[in-house]
Amino acid sequence: MSVKTGDMIRTKVITGVLICFFIALLSVSDVYADNGKTITTKEDLNHEDVRVGVGEGGVAEQIVEKELPKAKRVYMNHINGYPALAQGKIDAYVFERDQMQLAIDNGCQGIRLLDENMDETVHIAVGISPKSSLPDLKDRLNDFIRESKADGTLDDMYERWVLKNDETFPDITLSENPRYHLRVGTTGLVPPFSYYKDTQLTGYDIELAYRFAKWLDADLEFKVYDFRGLVDATKAGDVDCAMSELNVTPERAEAMPFTEDLFELPVGIAVRDESAVMPEYMTFEELGGKTVSMLTGAPFEDLVRSKVPDVGEFTFFNNTSDMLLALRSGKTDAVLTNSAISQLAVNRNADMVQFPEALKDGVFGFAFEKGDPELADWQEAFDAIPEEKIQAAWEKWTGSDESIKVLPKQDWPGKNGTITVAACDTLEPMSYAGENGQIIGFDNEVILLMAENMDVHVEFVGMEFSAILSYVESGKAKIGAGSIIVTDERKEAVDFIEYFPAAFVLIVRAAGDTGNESSFLGSVITSFEKNFIREDRWKMFLGGIITTLEITVFSIIFGTALGFGLFLICKNGNPFANTVTRYAFRLILGMPMVVLLMILYYIIFGNLDISGVIVSVIAFTLTFGAAVFRLLKVGVGAVDPGQYEAAYALGYSVNHTFFRIILPQALPHVMDSYRGEIVSLIKATAIVGYIAVQDLTKIGDIVRSRTYEAFFPLIAIAIIYFALEGLFGFLVNRIHIKIDPKKRGREAMLKGVKLHDQD
Repeated sequence: MSVKTGDMIRTKVITGVLICFFIALLSVSDVYADNGKTITTKEDLNHEDVRVGVGEGGVAEQIVEKELPKAKRVYMNHINGYPALAQGKIDAYVFERDQMQLAIDNGCQGIRLLDENMDETVHIAVGISPKSSLPDLKDRLNDFIRESKADGTLDDMYERWVLKNDETFPDITLSENPRYHLRVGTTGLVPPFSYYKDTQLTGYDIELAYRFAKWLDADLEFKVYDFRGLVDATKAGDVDCAMSELNVTPERAEAMPFTEDLFELPVGIAVRDESAVMPEYMTFEELGGKTVSMLTGAPFEDLVRSKVPDVGEFTFFNNTSDMLLALRSGKTDAVLTNSAISQLAVNRNADMVQFPEALKDGVFGFAFEKGDPELADWQEAFDAIPEEKIQAAWEKWTGSDESIKVLPKQDWPGKNGTITVAACDTLEPMSYAGENGQIIGFDNEVILLMAENMDVHVEFVGMEFSAILSYVESGKAKIGAGSIIVTDERKEAVDFIEYFPAAFVLIVRAAGDTGNESSFLGSVITSFEKNFIREDRWKMFLGGIITTLEITVFSIIFGTALGFGLFLICKNGNPFANTVTRYAFRLILGMPMVVLLMILYYIIFGNLDISGVIVSVIAFTLTFGAAVFRLLKVGVGAVDPGQYEAAYALGYSVNHTFFRIILPQALPHVMDSYRGEIVSLIKATAIVGYIAVQDLTKIGDIVRSRTYEAFFPLIAIAIIYFALEGLFGFLVNRIHIKIDPKKRGREAMLKGVKLHDQD
């Protein structure tokens, strides 16, 4: 059982993995520190040159001040403490030991716990509002806590939630006719005490609140705040009590009364793990002469040169997965990306590490058409989103629990219509295609929060990163999203709403052996499961096949009709029709297919609400029609002119001559070439991802962007294309046999002919 909290979409944050994702946001200027300190005991910290991280205003600050008076205290919250320690910005972090152990157990890398703890412990209790209208609330809470301790309930809860990390919420039924209304304040950000799983609050404190509400005969309302807001809300009477692993401190005790202790927690000491994986390159000087890669459309060469003047060369890729594969295979030495994507990539790939020093601070932005009159309204809608909602969304999408990474339902009225959002479909965790190709991610959840305030519905259209700004500039989308960092160059093309801090960072290979060797067969099985079975990704491939078939089949049908129709118009030598057709087809066939697609999509149909699939069919219809026109001219030209003279002499009309005599002889000459054009068409459809069409190739890119593996997605795509080409080739061959007498069997040729006639 868990607690629903309306439209607030939160997730359980597995502390270790979540907090490690913030390393990039903190690492914007400092070099990866290695100060030579080897810390093995608490006494090693009691020196003036040692930096110890503590929470501002928390118990740990007071404990460190008392027990380590010589150490330099660095103030930060528990979300930032681990990455700061892993990056060497501090030498130790003092916090609740069980919480830090949970972080390490769940994948937080680069830190370890000392065997000894601080001498003092942390006291956890329930904060009570001095303005609560509930009678004798403090006494009642204390009575409830004493009873729960006596019968072992609190011990059982602590063992389940804290020691065993058991997320099973017991069935606690509240009264249908309660005497009281209990308002409980919490944060939803401190697993395993108060956090979100899917869209519901859960954890030790949430169960505690339910049990107390049942004991009190009350219904229950949760209100969610950040830590500072929680204390203020409790003091002001917005809630009756606060339950969120609340430390009892003298300062907090002045603001509100506390119950008896729920439990005590040991205060541990975390230090940097010297065995953590180190980057292949440690300084910008070492990148001199090396290759740096970035996404197409990311004009950051000057930014790299500002740090590495003698950089070797730049290479460009359409998606992050291809860049990382190039890095792994040694085709490039560093990959430029933003902090969010970088941290997700290095957490998934043990052979990759974030470069110790960031290139530049930045900020993520949503793109709007230049001069959009509604930009101010959207900015106001963004400003109205509570900061804790945005933070919770960030933690949700950068966390490790894939099962809860879904966008909130658009269950508001949407009275102001529907807008289109151009969203990148390969930049996890910001904006990417999830299960069944649905566009999801942190960016898109924030947009939905804005859309709810604007009372509009949202349609997300996935595409390559390089196409997003063009999509917005042309007016085909209201908003562009997808891990876009605001730059001066981009501001010249579009306007932005800035929504989250970012940094430009580099990913490099890890130095030395990562120690992840496994058998070839085991790797193959794991890779197959990851790329096809996990999250039902085979369904995405199936959807891509269907889209590719739709484009191919309709393009063949319409292209054949177009080419044949134009040939009929031009075959008798009409000078105007021949001139127009010749130059039009020369123009169409003379430009790269991707350019034709983009001209049709962004210019010719730029102001029309038309899907990328339809535009793709139109584009390939034009090119295939031109090919059919050319083939017919060749085939008809191969027929002896005497055939015309003989037909006219027998009294056939012009049309009868063409359809009954010339065309049947011409088609066999061109069927092999026609089959070749179909094969070329199937392969050419692989570029439709440029205009937001999720065809087979695009689905392969999406899957690779999630798994960072190339083998199975690319092999699968190659096999599927080979099978499709074989299928269409077989169908054309059957048609060829039907119309070419030379290819028919003896029985087919003699069908209807009587043999051995007898008188």
